[in-house]
Amino acid sequence: MGDDCQYYDSRSYNSLRDSDDSPTLSNRHEYRRVAYPTKKEERQRRSTFSVLAKFFIFCTGMIVFCVLMYIPVYNKASNQLTKDLVVGWSKQTNRDTKVYVQPNNVTAIQEPRNICNKHKQNKLFLLIVVCSSTINFDSRMAIRETWGNYKKYLTMSKLYHAVKEKYKNYNYSYDLYSETADFINVTSYRSKRDISSFSQLLPELAKALQDNLVKDKTENVPEKRFEDDDNSMLPEFDMNQELGDQTEIPNYDYYDSNVMKIPPKGYEDNPDLEKVLNLLRKDKNLKENLPKIKEEDEVGNIDPEYKVVFLLGLPGNDNDSAIQNKILEESERYGDVIQEGFIDSYNNLTLKSIMMLKWITNNCNDSVRYILKTDDDMYINVPNLIDNLRNRSRDFDNKTRGTRAKEYMLIGDLICGARPVLDSSNKWYSPRYMYGGRVYPKYLSGTGYALSSHVARALYDAALRTNYFHLEDIFITGMCAGRARPRIVPRDDPTFSYQAAGGPAPAACGAHARATAHRVPPHTMRLLTRLLADKRMLDKCERMRLTKMKQEQHRLYVLYRFLRLLVSNEC
Repeated sequence: MGDDCQYYDSRSYNSLRDSDDSPTLSNRHEYRRVAYPTKKEERQRRSTFSVLAKFFIFCTGMIVFCVLMYIPVYNKASNQLTKDLVVGWSKQTNRDTKVYVQPNNVTAIQEPRNICNKHKQNKLFLLIVVCSSTINFDSRMAIRETWGNYKKYLTMSKLYHAVKEKYKNYNYSYDLYSETADFINVTSYRSKRDISSFSQLLPELAKALQDNLVKDKTENVPEKRFEDDDNSMLPEFDMNQELGDQTEIPNYDYYDSNVMKIPPKGYEDNPDLEKVLNLLRKDKNLKENLPKIKEEDEVGNIDPEYKVVFLLGLPGNDNDSAIQNKILEESERYGDVIQEGFIDSYNNLTLKSIMMLKWITNNCNDSVRYILKTDDDMYINVPNLIDNLRNRSRDFDNKTRGTRAKEYMLIGDLICGARPVLDSSNKWYSPRYMYGGRVYPKYLSGTGYALSSHVARALYDAALRTNYFHLEDIFITGMCAGRARPRIVPRDDPTFSYQAAGGPAPAACGAHARATAHRVPPHTMRLLTRLLADKRMLDKCERMRLTKMKQEQHRLYVLYRFLRLLVSNEC
């Protein structure tokens, strides 16, 4: 009985364990279904893995193949490059700038005197250094006659500040300039001017005919003068032609004068200037004129705000002595030429700029505050530039009052994200052995940039520690500025531009609104000076500038500029 019960229990246990309802058996079946898939599922899984593996192996093989094919082609192309694609600077050329600059020696062949006077207490505010080619005599002469002429600067500065003062209270709520309105005003002005000219001209012609018929004396006739705008209505008069017909030498002894006689009585045979001046001082009629003469002398003796010098190298051909002789004559006549002993070429522009920094450091270290480096095809709006630098100097002096802080200012037209040009036919070609980076550092356009005297010394010291690179603006304002001590950050200034000037009228208003204008030939330089000396043209340009500023403050324009910065390399 007991055995039967034991057998029953064992059988019952086994039956329960082996039954379909047993949880152990159920889990075992589920485990078997997951761990051991069917042959069809296994075949599909292996097929998927094999396709992915084959695709990965194929891609890897193609990448390796392309790399292996590119390496010999690249090496072959590199070997085919000539060694001196950058003329004068091959792979074997020593690029240590100290070898060419010779910092411990005086390398200037000729240099001006009294440009930077170290003994004067007042510093020269601005020194403009024009990097000019040896053969550009016309460009240098045009600069001396236009924006480099200090007398013309004084006149144009008065007009510039007068028109600025006229519109200083403009609140940008309306447009100052409209092309339609200005066209109507100009047309009506010209018509009125022509009518007034005829109304003045006809009575004068009638009176002249009447005088000829009656043959009366004209000594007591009051003098009539035409306005300056009416010179076009007057007949042409050739002074040389009229005087050429005279055969008798006129006698001037009968002319009475309250100034002097030519020569003064008693000094006909003794043209001693000191005695003549002493005689004039004793004349009672001249006493009232002496203060005016003194004022004119004082104005002429005022220290100028800026000076202009031209930096040149040597002519390219060793046997070209004619150009060198003309440069020597030019230097002796004007006294504003700095000539260094290197070959003047495009690939040596960096060397020219380093020589500029060297000359300023050695001759104008503490006697000048700002320096402008520019080219001989640039028109410089000197009143605009000096006004800009005055504001910057005033802000710096107010912030550093009572301290001996040094001013590190480097401003111009900032260029960002520029990449080396690998096309050997391009003007700005840069081979790998000259610059191995992918992107140039931020730099200022070499057409014109302004720097303080402390920056000039810092850049000069950095240039002596930096390998030569033939693109001047990238080397000076990018590489050397980054390696200077302290590090100098080039800043963008909207008044500087390397864009071409364009036509006469747009160029005039562009030159008025900015400090620099590029690609200006000598004849256009003279034309711009005449246009900017016209009050009406200057007034029109100022209204155009303010109206454009008002339009740029619009929200849509601000959004446009923001989107343009995102998709372009602008700074």
